[in-house]
Amino acid sequence: MDSAPQPILFVIDHFRNPNAGTEGQLFQLVRGLDRTRFKPHLLVFRDSEFLQVGGFPCDYSVLGQHRILSVATWYALWQTARRFRASGGRLAHVFFNDSSVVCPPIFRLLGIETIISRRDMGYWYTRKYLALLNLSGRFVAAAITNSEAVKEVTLRHEPVSSENTHVIYNGYEFEEVQPSIPSDLQELRVGHPNAVFAGIVANIRPIKRMEDAIRAVGLLSGQRPALHLVIIGDGEPGDLKAVAKELGIEGQVHFLGARRDVRGCLAGLDIGLLCSESEGFSNAVVEYMQAGLPVVCSAVGGNPEAIAHGETGFLYGCGNVSELAERLRALAFDGDLRARLGENASVNARQRFSMDTMVRQHQEVYGSLLNKE
Repeated sequence: MDSAPQPILFVIDHFRNPNAGTEGQLFQLVRGLDRTRFKPHLLVFRDSEFLQVGGFPCDYSVLGQHRILSVATWYALWQTARRFRASGGRLAHVFFNDSSVVCPPIFRLLGIETIISRRDMGYWYTRKYLALLNLSGRFVAAAITNSEAVKEVTLRHEPVSSENTHVIYNGYEFEEVQPSIPSDLQELRVGHPNAVFAGIVANIRPIKRMEDAIRAVGLLSGQRPALHLVIIGDGEPGDLKAVAKELGIEGQVHFLGARRDVRGCLAGLDIGLLCSESEGFSNAVVEYMQAGLPVVCSAVGGNPEAIAHGETGFLYGCGNVSELAERLRALAFDGDLRARLGENASVNARQRFSMDTMVRQHQEVYGSLLNKE
């Protein structure tokens, strides 16, 4: 590699929220890049208020077009890519769906290698996208997925090779200072001093199967210590409240809404829970582990790669409410087991999912492509 930092063009349809899943990982990746080796630049199809106030950790440009079947989009991208190539750029890393359709063929024509990122189980695949990806994917140099499960889905649907598809798990910052528990959660615990609290961090959506968690709590109703469920996330809770009321456990299910103090909330819980029917790689699961919580989660997507069953938590068959209840029962009734699995989870998260590891592995992929003969 040349002694001067190598330009890398990061492309994404839009960037609005540095705390969102894909956007958050891109933000941390660009911030952590070794500037003596790489010079990042962000290209977005659409501008955002966050970018306008200088919130991103490198310079950015706006394409000004976003319709993937529009000639104007392809022409604007061609012009932008030409300027990038003229500046010495030879590598682009592309995120999100539309960008990964239009970028690879144009970049290849100009001598720019393209990496695509895949971070979910392909719920967005449609006949149209698959047809377009089957064409544009032939010009992709490499793919990066955030779990083996996502890699498998990507290889099944897109024309990328296994040897050029790299699994790099999400990276997370670890803070040594223990956050304070929010007052509303403290009040809940004071009001139920002998209860065990399990929590779900996710927006309320059908794919998250939160009703399963409520029904599992219902199966354990009347046993001691009592198991309470805390749901942290945006969305309308009316239907879930109705289920809890039907089961007679409305006093054991608590909705805290969308929060900015999630780490503090996790400090006030005993068990981390996730019931989703689809997960590429769950940020919430790693956040639970970071907080030293034993985890109970559905054995879907990348969850079995994050949780070692019986060591850092328990896996269960998605939709199997009775099995979920048994996993929760084991942890609720055994404080020593909770402590042991929670400590294992914390150590495991620090070793496997650090921000430094995520950035280093990306840099290795970038270096290998830039150094190709």
